[in-house]
Amino acid sequence: QMHGVSIRAFGGISLSLLKDIHARAGAPGILHGHGIWRATNLFPLTVPRRSPARLVCSPRGMLSDWCMRYKSYAKKPFWHLLQRPALASCHCLHATATAEYDDIRRIGLRGPVAVIPDGVDIPEIGPGACRARQVVFLSRIDPVKGLNILLPAWSAIAPDHVDWELLIAGPLEGKYADRIQALAQRLSVPRIRFLGQVLGAEKRALLAGASLFVLPSYSENFGIAIAEALAHGVPVITTHGTPWKDLHTRGCGWYIPTTEEALREALRDALQRPLPDLRAMGKAGREWMQRDYAWPAIASKMCDTYSWLLHGGTPPDWVVVD
Repeated sequence: QMHGVSIRAFGGISLSLLKDIHARAGAPGILHGHGIWRATNLFPLTVPRRSPARLVCSPRGMLSDWCMRYKSYAKKPFWHLLQRPALASCHCLHATATAEYDDIRRIGLRGPVAVIPDGVDIPEIGPGACRARQVVFLSRIDPVKGLNILLPAWSAIAPDHVDWELLIAGPLEGKYADRIQALAQRLSVPRIRFLGQVLGAEKRALLAGASLFVLPSYSENFGIAIAEALAHGVPVITTHGTPWKDLHTRGCGWYIPTTEEALREALRDALQRPLPDLRAMGKAGREWMQRDYAWPAIASKMCDTYSWLLHGGTPPDWVVVD
């Protein structure tokens, strides 16, 4: 029997959660945590070494070079004293892309790593779906997401494409969101709308009606918003900070350096293309998601990984042991 405990990133320590983990650690099962840099994500340190449970952690991109440098003054002591020992105690780490596997090895962690991408829901889209001349950014409003280069890049090319608009979807809470909105005002960015957080049916409608998606992140372990956009048939512009280098070869997007100049040129290239061409690119991306990223295949890989951890034998092909 396998038990899953998903550890969400939040501050402080949940005594009830740690109590539940300790109880579950007394029997064979899987304890799988997500994320690092929070006290609760140190749960492997609370599990007895002789526990029959197997410990798994998904760092969720938080070991990238960009993330390790960001606020490093606080992370370095936490890493050496607590976080690294917690990850080293795991029986397997989970990377969502080869780039994240490379981060895990670069940081000095040598245990098994299962390289399994996140899965994505494939929505139903009618053959006559109407798409507007809209560029959508959908993610957290956070320094890592590259909004500081998106706004000036859009401001530079928007006057030549007056029938297009930029929609920014993400929670408008906190000081950074305030700074980004102030930047838009200072640059007098044309035809931009801040939508706030968009979820559920509203998010699906936003993606189904867009003609282009952009996420110029400095660092992403996977970038689920990119997969969701592709699943909705939307071509994507993203950066080398993400693991989506196959966008270009698959004919469904642009994979560019994380610079304002490169983003400006990619936007210019995309917006001057006829809408049927963008729809064809979106169709190619949707077919890619259906083939390689739909949930049944991804879930099967994760279950096979859990089974190997519990019962031994030959590691699955996607588990790297070195």
